[in-house]
Amino acid sequence: MVSTRSWLFCPADRPDRLRKAVDAADAAVADLEDAVHVDGKAAAREQLVAVLREDPARAGRIWVRINNDEHLDADLAALADAPVAGIVVPKAEPEVLRAVSARATVPLLALVETAHGLWRAWESAAVPRVQALTLGEYDLADELGTCSPEVDAEPLHWARSRVVAAAAAAGLDPPPAPVSAELADPDAYLAGTARLQRFGFFGRMCIHPKQVAQVHAALRPAADEVDRARRVVRAADAAEQDGQAVLVVDGRMIDAPVVRRARRVLELAAAPDHG
Repeated sequence: MVSTRSWLFCPADRPDRLRKAVDAADAAVADLEDAVHVDGKAAAREQLVAVLREDPARAGRIWVRINNDEHLDADLAALADAPVAGIVVPKAEPEVLRAVSARATVPLLALVETAHGLWRAWESAAVPRVQALTLGEYDLADELGTCSPEVDAEPLHWARSRVVAAAAAAGLDPPPAPVSAELADPDAYLAGTARLQRFGFFGRMCIHPKQVAQVHAALRPAADEVDRARRVVRAADAAEQDGQAVLVVDGRMIDAPVVRRARRVLELAAAPDHG
């Protein structure tokens, strides 16, 4: 089964948007942190838990970004018995991840947004319950003193590769690519998303519903890629039945990583456009 391609953020205090996000993306992220005013945190928790409990099946595709400050304990307490897919931990560093992991019963996604968190990304990836890492590039760029990723993402390339390598070293799935505030230029967003997949990311965190379709399009294999993947998989299956160790397709030697990639291509080709 194909991994999560799109993660759509929406305010935790907007049940209407959250319900739509579940229908639009592979995963919805109810945001208790940046999307909710400090005076509305308690009310947002109540609204969110009510939505989660009204339809546990749909709640199985909802992650929650909690606060990593004085509201953390209240967020975790509110989610303790709620049906939720997982928890997104902002400004993730090993210590807070261990603390959340000790209290949580669901998977965690570590949002690396600080220099300290970036430097210790592999340690964070190894914390129990951490299922994935990704970057919060806007906060990270601000702390590092680099320009915004919308202006020039090149200074963050090393950070991207570090998080991808940390996830792989810990045996996690490839990280979802970080969010982009680009809404006016869909072609640029599509191209940027495809480029991030070449960095080793898979899928992307989204902040607007229209970005979801662009992410899915960026991951959709081209027809010739699908055709080649089918040939590789057919040849691999036949070789397995015949007990052959050497495999040649289209005049090229094929090894196990190529076969795995081919199977992944076919999974992506069969994935639905909607969430």
